[in-house]
Amino acid sequence: MKSLLIVCFFFTISFTGNSQSFEVWGSAGAKYKLNKKIQFSGSFSSRFRDLKVKTIFPQLTVKYKIVKWVNVSIDYRYVSKRENNGNYIGANRVNMNAKFNYNKDRFSLGFRTRYQMSSEKGSSSSYNSDFDRALRFKPSLAYDIKKSIFTPIMSLECFYNPGAGVLGQRIDKMRYTLGTDLELDGPHSIGLFARIDQKIYDSNSAKFIIGLNYELSLNKILKSNKKKGDL
Repeated sequence: MKSLLIVCFFFTISFTGNSQSFEVWGSAGAKYKLNKKIQFSGSFSSRFRDLKVKTIFPQLTVKYKIVKWVNVSIDYRYVSKRENNGNYIGANRVNMNAKFNYNKDRFSLGFRTRYQMSSEKGSSSSYNSDFDRALRFKPSLAYDIKKSIFTPIMSLECFYNPGAGVLGQRIDKMRYTLGTDLELDGPHSIGLFARIDQKIYDSNSAKFIIGLNYELSLNKILKSNKKKGDL
């Protein structure tokens, strides 16, 4: 765990000085597993910059496990984003995801592909990954530390613009993330991360982000209440 903290410290120092902006991201949600194959979840996320809400969105997800190492899911979210003039613009967005997992000893290797669609279309002179079509590829690596609540995770994600035109058919943005999941007792789970969000073709390209995610397992709550009822 000490090594992880050292890596995170140098990661933060290295990129904070080069970033053009700083944001804090947070989300809270709940999940319910209907059976061994199907899971429903919902969350609400907020992203802050300069002590103001920059982006907010609720999200609903349905996930289906095809086999042990492959699952597919679909997300719906309504994204509201604050412009520089203070006005908010909104868009309905749908994500279609496929995730592949491979576990070996305490290591877990993942690869997520995502195709996102939105009701808000960008102009020919701009491309916004929150409001335009994108293909996203995200490999990740996690390690479950023995006798510890921490599971460090590192990931890399690239955003590909599949559109035609001058700005299309190229990788537009990259994300680099270091974080950890906390294995807590009961129905609660928490994730912490530090992230660099870098647009490749933008002079104000880099954002440094810290974030916290919380999720509640409804199945564990229901199971606990059932046990109490049987006493």
